[in-house]
Amino acid sequence: MGRKGPKGAKTNAAALTKAALAAMSEETTVRITTVLEDFRASDAQVHTFEPSLTNQERAAVHAMCKKMGMISKSKGYGERRCLSVYKTKNTQGAVKEEGPSKLGFSEEARQILLDLFTHYPPDDAELNGDAVKNPGDKAAKIQWKTDTAFSRPAMQKHDIAKKVKMLTSKLNDTRQLRKIGEGRSKLPIASFKDHISSTLENHQVVLISGETGCGKTTQVPQYILDHVWGKGESCKIICTQPRRISAMSVAERISVERGETVGDTVGYKIRLESKGGKNSSIMFCTNGVLLRVLIGRVTNISKRQRAADDDEIHERDRFSDFMLAILRDLLPMYPHLHLVLMSATIDAERFSQYFNGCPVIQVPGHTYPVKTFYLEDVLSILQSVGDNHLNPETNGLGLDSVLTDDYKSSMDEAISIALVSDEFDPLIELISIEQNPEIFNYQHSETGVTPLMVFARKGQLGDVCMLLSFGVDCSARDHDGKSALDWAQQENQVEAYEVIKKHMDCSPAKLPEENELLKKYLATINPEHIDTVLIERLLRKICTDSNEGAILVFLPGWEDINQTRERLLASSFRDSSKFLVLSLHSMIPSSEQKKVFKRAPAGVRKIILSTNIAETAVTIDDVVFVIDSGRMKEKSYDPYNNVSTLHTSWVSRANARQREGRAGRCQPGTCYHLYSRFRAASLPEFQIPEIKRMPIEELCLQVKLLDPNSKIADFLKKTLDPPVTETVKNAITVLQDLGALTQNEQLTDLGEKLGSLPVHPSTSKMLLFGILMNCLDPALTLACAADYRDPFFLPMAPDERKRAAAAKVELASLYGGYSDQLAVVAAFDCWTCAKVNGQEALFCSKYFVASNTMNMLSSMRKQLHSELTQRGFLPADTSACSLNAKVPGIISAVLVAGAYPMVGRLLPPRKNARRAVLETASGAKVRLHPHSSNFNLSFNKSSGNPLMVFDEITRGDGGMYVKNCSVVGSYPLLLLATEIAVAPPDDVSDEDDEGSSGDEAGKSTLGQQKEEIMSSPDNTVSVVVDRWLRFDATALDVAQIYCLRERLASAILFKVKHPQDVLPPALGATMYAIACILSYDGLPGNLATKHGSGQSSTDASGSAEGRKVGFIPPGGFLMSLLSEVPPNAPHHQKSSNHPGGGSGHIRSSRAPAGRFNQSQQHPGRNSSGPGSSASQSFKRQRDAAR
Repeated sequence: MGRKGPKGAKTNAAALTKAALAAMSEETTVRITTVLEDFRASDAQVHTFEPSLTNQERAAVHAMCKKMGMISKSKGYGERRCLSVYKTKNTQGAVKEEGPSKLGFSEEARQILLDLFTHYPPDDAELNGDAVKNPGDKAAKIQWKTDTAFSRPAMQKHDIAKKVKMLTSKLNDTRQLRKIGEGRSKLPIASFKDHISSTLENHQVVLISGETGCGKTTQVPQYILDHVWGKGESCKIICTQPRRISAMSVAERISVERGETVGDTVGYKIRLESKGGKNSSIMFCTNGVLLRVLIGRVTNISKRQRAADDDEIHERDRFSDFMLAILRDLLPMYPHLHLVLMSATIDAERFSQYFNGCPVIQVPGHTYPVKTFYLEDVLSILQSVGDNHLNPETNGLGLDSVLTDDYKSSMDEAISIALVSDEFDPLIELISIEQNPEIFNYQHSETGVTPLMVFARKGQLGDVCMLLSFGVDCSARDHDGKSALDWAQQENQVEAYEVIKKHMDCSPAKLPEENELLKKYLATINPEHIDTVLIERLLRKICTDSNEGAILVFLPGWEDINQTRERLLASSFRDSSKFLVLSLHSMIPSSEQKKVFKRAPAGVRKIILSTNIAETAVTIDDVVFVIDSGRMKEKSYDPYNNVSTLHTSWVSRANARQREGRAGRCQPGTCYHLYSRFRAASLPEFQIPEIKRMPIEELCLQVKLLDPNSKIADFLKKTLDPPVTETVKNAITVLQDLGALTQNEQLTDLGEKLGSLPVHPSTSKMLLFGILMNCLDPALTLACAADYRDPFFLPMAPDERKRAAAAKVELASLYGGYSDQLAVVAAFDCWTCAKVNGQEALFCSKYFVASNTMNMLSSMRKQLHSELTQRGFLPADTSACSLNAKVPGIISAVLVAGAYPMVGRLLPPRKNARRAVLETASGAKVRLHPHSSNFNLSFNKSSGNPLMVFDEITRGDGGMYVKNCSVVGSYPLLLLATEIAVAPPDDVSDEDDEGSSGDEAGKSTLGQQKEEIMSSPDNTVSVVVDRWLRFDATALDVAQIYCLRERLASAILFKVKHPQDVLPPALGATMYAIACILSYDGLPGNLATKHGSGQSSTDASGSAEGRKVGFIPPGGFLMSLLSEVPPNAPHHQKSSNHPGGGSGHIRSSRAPAGRFNQSQQHPGRNSSGPGSSASQSFKRQRDAAR
């Protein structure tokens, strides 16, 4: 009975919270949510609500704060009781009752260490921690390699004339190009061609705002090029896109329009892939690529370019915002450099002011009218079973139409007159004839403008109030996607805007019966959840009331797509002769994705379940109906708890307009928003800019590369929406831990090298360590996979999903197992062999690997390899750089180098729980995601808590979790951690309290204590890593680890400063010794066997009985693919004798290969050296060894 009490109490509390949320009105829920989101996005540390909150509202605030990762507290009594919300950092300490793990080198590793220090004993500088001198010295000026891809083509006037003549001839003589040209001339942007060219001649910055489909992305770069060529001049036009797929596809499209191949006049350069170069006049790239070019040669880039075209700036990615801040500073110094800003939906006035009032060119869209319904309308439609809501003779809700063709023509004319000449009487007279909602809400047949939009745009306040009193629909939008509220705001009609906004806030529904339906619905269905039942009913109604037209359903994520698909396939929609249900998600195979673009056979209705990828990234040209759930998965960053958040959030109004527009691309369409009009009016205009909701380590490092003397926070204040202070502080701390910045924010030599690579600084460091350990190939794969997508696709059938999970586990087992990241490394290696052997299709099918993703990773690896060579990190002959690419312990250490400091330890399942949880340095307890190979992992508690590295902590709708994680050994962490310290084995004092005594006597006592515990090599001491992870080891082992760390740091700095020089013999031998130790002791050894079934441990051939969860012995097919069978865990095999020759090279029959006397780079991390007591103890051992 004792166990049921807390559980029941918890259940009751959850039920009460749910009841409180359900009892609140939608208006109150929206208001509280908006307040909390605004507070979270600000720099404020506390927000206090007004005392008037009800108990239900307080319960709702507490529940929302818990979901958002904030702290809420109530204080006071009665009318003075107030509720405050805090963004306090998580300062919870690690669990003290967990005993330290035991350390102990294997016999093979001990022999390695003995041989190393016999031939290369540590000198006094190493023993005193002085071997790494001035690690934070300011870096010298970076010698960036010129990237000719962004240089101006060397074309003379006669070359240009020849090009123009050939182009004109092809466009006139080729039938296909003539047809394409006719289509180009019909685009809305075509009529603005001369206006754009002349405006750009007279202004340095021009902003083009045009709806999706107007042609701005493909046509504007060509207009600029044709205009410049017409004057006999050459130029380089750089066009940026927020996504690599957009950069490639647009470059391909423009090349087709000009009758060329990509890489001729038009090319692209994205991160780790490019086509075209110096001879290309138009180069597409991602924002991040151009940002690196600007930073690499900010003093001379402007001499080579004529125009920069920044497209899709409304998406506000962090690189775009940062780049605009740089360009704004550059433009006054280079008057011949022009900047064109383009966007589909944008706050044009704000961007114009940011660039000193630059001109704005508004281009109309190219879409058909779209009829819009909201949740209250949908509920009415579904209730009216017998009415056809799509019948053009009705207004959509079963009411007969009163508008004749003549009346519609008169309305069109009256609206046009009012807009052009400010003559409002004809329009007012037509409206006053009969007070009918269809008249009030009439939309112009060509523009979609309503009477309310006219009056709002012109500031006719009395007429606005009259229409509002008639119950006009304020949510209607014209064909450019603007509502009356939008027009009032754009035209600066402040009074009209306030009146309409207040009316919308106070009018949750249009009609009383609709309001009642909406209230009943919201009382039973949580609007935060996806109602698959409602979606199915609405789909059935659409298919009943119409005969053709594809239906596009916007859903937040994969789980929602899967649940909706399963519900549809369990109903009459499973009839493939009538319905084709498809999914569109980045994780499904490209072959499945391509099906959504093909038209369905006659008599078959195509239904597409998609994420927001279908908003702008792709166009499906037969969509007529759109169902908008109003929800999307949004990734953001909580700087106060240092965790990422992936949660389902409400879309912005800009997103909603894009979704509506998808229904009007090929013919007039219909959009159903599954949220109320009130909710629609409360949506933010745009998403929060990415720079305010993402980690910014890369940007902060780029700031220092751009201007080493500036303060990072000061520079970032120049951006349009600066990041919160805590985000900047966290990024600087990460860079300092990596050794890229000093404590006073100076750029180090290592930081210079890390910043010169086109990957995240942590990934750069992993690459350097991989080169140092002769383990380059796995490091390249890990680096590219981290910057791209998961190569494993998700099958739709449940039994296939189990096989896919088992396949991933089996792949990881090739390199030690228990790892999501190493499964990718193994998959790439096997795919490469399979491709050579002609078994690519079989391998990809059997192991659920996306071939196109692997091809992309292969291309990215080659490009990254080239970057490393160009930057001087690799020798001309790289054959020795991957000699250890099949040694699991070393591969695991390379992974640790890239993931650090994202480290945690596994704790046993809590009471009444079945699975282990991960504890982080902050004390947070997070779960493992079901898609992880380690989801069902079990371990032997008596052997200590396994260590785990992960890519990020995510707070989702179901709590905090890690998705991609790997179990790792202790020694890689001990070698690569920022800080290690020694303490008595029974000392459990908090390391963060050091120095609290405030006197020299306390420090002296501490020093004496450390000297005492390190006085004998056999003494047991505790090693504390980064002030929270504790290990027990002998004093000798600890001293040896200290010395290895010191030499690793020395090797790093040597190779960073002298990349072409050979490492000194002692450092070369030490690097080889570290590789040997990692090969023997680099893997974890305390994972237990778990009996029984489990998704991650069951393959197609049998059950999981007796197997280790997270480990499946590789089958014959995988082993046959690899030319060299990877070794088993080294500590499971015997070793041969190690001759102690005078060369200092330590050899073993199964030790890793080592060639540290060649001209290759051995960078690593800055780390602290041994303490004085450890030095004295180790010195005695050195003397004894002599």
